[in-house]
Amino acid sequence: KFQEGQKDDLDRLDDMEGEIEAQEGRLLQLRDNLKVYHNMKDKYERLMGEVHSLESEKQALADELEKAQVDPTKGCSQAIKKKLQKVEEGLARARSETRRHQQMYRQAEQEAQKCKVLDRKIHDLKHAKVNLIKKQREDAAKHKDFTNQKTREIHAFKRREKKADKKISKMETECQKFKSNLERSKTHCEQ
Repeated sequence: KFQEGQKDDLDRLDDMEGEIEAQEGRLLQLRDNLKVYHNMKDKYERLMGEVHSLESEKQALADELEKAQVDPTKGCSQAIKKKLQKVEEGLARARSETRRHQQMYRQAEQEAQKCKVLDRKIHDLKHAKVNLIKKQREDAAKHKDFTNQKTREIHAFKRREKKADKKISKMETECQKFKSNLERSKTHCEQ
């Protein structure tokens, strides 16, 4: 029964080891993906800054255009309109890029969450492996103690048996002597 338990534990250990290796491989791959996403996060933040800057510039140009239309001496409304159109195009492009990067950034956050979950799972697997190894050692030690105790008991029984055999042998010898002495005494008495 002990050997069966040990074999089952070894099989479970092999399974755990394979699972740990597989999960660690996935974790490394996820972490490599996260490095790429961290760069995207930086680009996303730069794009957000660009969007805010372009929105401010758009607002300033819109105000300038309004003043130019009210008072034509303040500047050329056509030039302002062209600038405003360029800013609006840049703003549309920046917003589109920002949305795309925001989606990638969200995906990166999901990947980071997966990393945490996977890291925890690996930690739990390693902990379970350590506990199983500890259990195996304890079982082996208990089995060894039990075997040693039974061996000592067997040796003690054998010693007692030898002692008893010697005693019986000694008594048989004494009995034989007494019988032979008794026979001699009988034959002496009869004569």
